[in-house]
Amino acid sequence: MGQGHFIITGTSRGIGRRLAELLLERGDYVYGISRGPVGELERYERYLHKRFDLSEVDELEPLLDHFVGRIDTSDTNMVCLINNAAVLEPLKHAKRCSAKELNRSLQTSLLAPMVLSSRFLKLTESFTARRKIINISSGSGTSPIPGMSAGHG
Repeated sequence: MGQGHFIITGTSRGIGRRLAELLLERGDYVYGISRGPVGELERYERYLHKRFDLSEVDELEPLLDHFVGRIDTSDTNMVCLINNAAVLEPLKHAKRCSAKELNRSLQTSLLAPMVLSSRFLKLTESFTARRKIINISSGSGTSPIPGMSAGHG
């Protein structure tokens, strides 16, 4: 049986970090992306980390190319992109946000997952392994709170 390869954004803490740990303990390969350090995750032989700010969307394609290029497709049963990272800041109503604050929020939380997903589909198009994209949302995706993450109001 082949191995799973998972590219996960936001592995420095929270859901992304715990998901990476679970997959690594199961024996899968994890390629992590986060702004912060990942500490103990780097002790796993099958973990590769890139410290990166997802708001720098122009550099996302080469980053994904690097990770996907490392995958041994002959022994792979699944390749998965997990878009988990997002930013909450600025924690104020949109009308009080600067253009710079709104841009960073949208680049990280909206545009980065779109660019990563598009590139992932292109790079893995010829793979025979199962391909998946999983997008993780916060509770704000279903229960918005005014002023939360450049919210309306």
